[in-house]
Amino acid sequence: MKNINREVWRYLDNHLTIKKDLNDDLINVRALAHKIITELNWNCSLNAVISAIRRYHLEIKEKDHLPEVYALLKKSKVLSRTKLASLLLKKTDQVRKKLADLYPKIDFQGGDTLRIFEVNKYIKIIIDERNLVDISALFPKADIVNIEKDLGEITILYNVDITKIPGVFALLSNELAANGLSIVDSMICHSEHLIIVKEKELQKSFAVVFNLTTG
Repeated sequence: MKNINREVWRYLDNHLTIKKDLNDDLINVRALAHKIITELNWNCSLNAVISAIRRYHLEIKEKDHLPEVYALLKKSKVLSRTKLASLLLKKTDQVRKKLADLYPKIDFQGGDTLRIFEVNKYIKIIIDERNLVDISALFPKADIVNIEKDLGEITILYNVDITKIPGVFALLSNELAANGLSIVDSMICHSEHLIIVKEKELQKSFAVVFNLTTG
């Protein structure tokens, strides 16, 4: 049998606008329960869904960081970059040694882009498309797993260390997902949040993030 409480909470976690309005006491709980039952095609008690929503409401009132996150977003600055590419590499000793050869090829003063993401088995490099040929030539072809072009980047600049504030990454990723947008890569470092998306989705993704900073 479906766990109504868990499913309702999952639904609300994935609908940030509803969650915010619920937190601000702007939602008619009975109407929301009808919406959830209809949208998810559930055959269950309306009162059970209402009860789950109310428990969720009490929970976010006590523990949720949404007001703080929204306040931070309103003070942030949003930038975007286009014409980026990524190079996915195997994490070998040879690849790691070659990383040092990257820097002389990047014109930082001229505004060139270089992002390096490292995980257990792979290293991904994000660069400007115009540098792709020169930089990919640094690495053995056998160590190049994938090359992807036509990427864009959104950068959100905050005035505080956001690694100490829960919910920042979740809010942005959930809001993008709710608008049918996918994140290719993402990183938070101190007061900066980088989001890599497909270039064809950059304009819409930027609008979603920008609206959060002005809403």
